[in-house]
Amino acid sequence: MGTGPAPTTGGRGLVLPAEPVDETRALSRAYVRYLTACCRRFLDIEAELPTALRPAHGRIAALVQRGLEQGRRAMLSCFAAPAVSTPLQCVALRHEMEAYRARIDQAAAEMIPHLLFEMALRQLLPDGPSVLWEHGAPRLASLAIGGELIPPAGATGLRFSASHVAALGGGSELARLPVNREAMHRALAEGSGGFAFERRFRRVDKVTHFATVDHNPIAEFEAHPDKAGNHIDLGERSEEEWVGALEQSFALVERFLPGEFAEMETMLHQVIPVGYDAVRHLSASYREAVGTVYLTLHPSVMIMTEAVIHEFQHNKFNVSAYSADYLTNAFHPLYKSPVRPDPRPLWGILLAVHAFLPVAELYRRMRDGGHPLAATPDFDRRLSEIDLKNHEGMEMLRAHAELTQAGRELFDDLEALERRHLAERAARGLRNTPTEIHLA
Repeated sequence: MGTGPAPTTGGRGLVLPAEPVDETRALSRAYVRYLTACCRRFLDIEAELPTALRPAHGRIAALVQRGLEQGRRAMLSCFAAPAVSTPLQCVALRHEMEAYRARIDQAAAEMIPHLLFEMALRQLLPDGPSVLWEHGAPRLASLAIGGELIPPAGATGLRFSASHVAALGGGSELARLPVNREAMHRALAEGSGGFAFERRFRRVDKVTHFATVDHNPIAEFEAHPDKAGNHIDLGERSEEEWVGALEQSFALVERFLPGEFAEMETMLHQVIPVGYDAVRHLSASYREAVGTVYLTLHPSVMIMTEAVIHEFQHNKFNVSAYSADYLTNAFHPLYKSPVRPDPRPLWGILLAVHAFLPVAELYRRMRDGGHPLAATPDFDRRLSEIDLKNHEGMEMLRAHAELTQAGRELFDDLEALERRHLAERAARGLRNTPTEIHLA
């Protein structure tokens, strides 16, 4: 694997996928490019790591290179793990976000044993000598096992091999578990491995996981003026209530936006709960946390479904932006946003329409499909509101956006979807107030 620049890609196909879809779709290609870039970044990151971690990095980078040769797809999947990819991307922010540096450094120290654990689970570690990690013994969380392995008290390091993971402390081995998943779960159930286990991930249908652990060191950073970070918070609701609400939302996506649902199966790894609010819904995602969305719980299934689509669309945009630029004036100057109370750069407005045009498509498909929720007056009012905001955002971009070639391809797809929606409104004789929506 070289260390040259990542290949660029166009923006075609990144709004809504064609249906039916297959593994050649635009998002799958962008995601593979992203995981490849993550792997390359890990191989090159030594100088950016805290000084104490640098000596170990070279040894582990060699194992990663070997893993690529042994099984590229399996090795890249290790970098899809949220406990690996998110801290890895945050390392670049050590100097930019001084207030978060200690958290970023801690996450970086825990990222490497998490990577080794993912490699062990996929049989990517050699059969020879085990790999020693002497910079702490963090809990090892993995979607693959459904939770966290908790080392015994007094553990100060970990050892990984093709057959087991061990906790070390005081010059001796304190605990040992097989990495074969069936044998691991049996040992944990019997209490014979010395590690404890805590369930942290609950499957949500067949699409993602509900997570009560987060490895994002900048999760407290929040750009939205109405929020103060994204802390794990069930909002005094049970995990069962959360999972039930999410499954209702994903069922709507699967039925009415099956292409989007297929993309979610590929790249949406976890949903982090950040409280309950019966009045408003505040969700979030981070460019550095691909595959993760943060959601508040709301009693309305439509509001929850909007949020799921909205934040996943942000994930799609973020992952594609690692290998393509869309705007030459992305961040300056600021403009009035159709969906936020604060002025936003054109990047934020492009993110907004990229998220809400698919939401408008969901509403139309539910209405055309005769779904009972579409029979309520609030349904049509909300659709008109979304259409208006989408049109305002698109007009702002038409007036001010300086698009790259990839940006033009993306924007063409956005305009095609918008025109279809506006034509449908015109055919129905519908208007939005106070501003009439019209065909451009």
